[in-house]
Amino acid sequence: MLLLKQYLLRERYGLNPVVTAVLTGNHGWARDDRGLQLSALLSSEDLPEHGAPPAIGSLTADVLVEVSTMNPRTGQPALDHLRQALEAGMDVITANKGPIAYGFKELEALAASHSGHLRFESAVADDLPIFNLMRYNLPTAKVGLVRGIFNSTTNYLLSQTARGVSWKEALAEAQRLGIAERDPSNDLEGWDAALKAAIVANVVMGLDVKVADVVREPITEEVAVRAREAARRGMRIRPLAAIGPFGTRWAPVEVGPDDPFYAVDGFSMAIELDTDVAGKLAIALHHPRVEQTAFGLLSDLVDIETHRS
Repeated sequence: MLLLKQYLLRERYGLNPVVTAVLTGNHGWARDDRGLQLSALLSSEDLPEHGAPPAIGSLTADVLVEVSTMNPRTGQPALDHLRQALEAGMDVITANKGPIAYGFKELEALAASHSGHLRFESAVADDLPIFNLMRYNLPTAKVGLVRGIFNSTTNYLLSQTARGVSWKEALAEAQRLGIAERDPSNDLEGWDAALKAAIVANVVMGLDVKVADVVREPITEEVAVRAREAARRGMRIRPLAAIGPFGTRWAPVEVGPDDPFYAVDGFSMAIELDTDVAGKLAIALHHPRVEQTAFGLLSDLVDIETHRS
């Protein structure tokens, strides 16, 4: 995405991002304080260096972009990655839901104490502009209720099985496309959605919701049978998160044609905000791919650099 948008970044925003290091868990690492050649790195499956990578705090960088895998029950090791960067005085951009779900207030305070920025637009629903919408377009609005489809895997499974595709075939296709993990339990049991619901509750609504507080109703083959039956009646079942004064819940919910989530099909995701002064707003991202996550990271970078200057 940096290569694709390099001309626009320079001409419109005066930005010329230089990547000085790339650290991975399974593909090695690379570092050059003068700037790495991104096209060369992208053409290889592995990075040139192996063994223990340098500590995050020792890197020559103004911004950390963090997209590592993490344990959905703890947010680690990504949470420590963000801590190390913020303590070193870096701004942090992440698409990682774990650290924000488990450590938002701590990380926000840490960023403020080092005059840094913490951005995470891609942590929930790829580049759906939930947090920037609140920050820049709804500055005095109070959100009393949120509904959302935050997990693309379960939405795809319910959409496909409603059309008559078998559960196993739909899951295999989601895995082949790289949307579902090899072990899909975090999606099916609602852990992924619970992390995202906790983030929205705490960041958008100012609540103090723990991941364990989110009531989860797993998506199973039995739910897929219900989805097929609902489709025969002109209804659809969606994996909906609901956040409000009643608590936070993620469950398969039947919706009709007059519901904004009725048309949010397949891998698509969406959110509905019920506000006190701005009315009820619904935003959908249809059929996202990995490029949308990358774009969310890039938009956060532009936002940070714009406000830095």
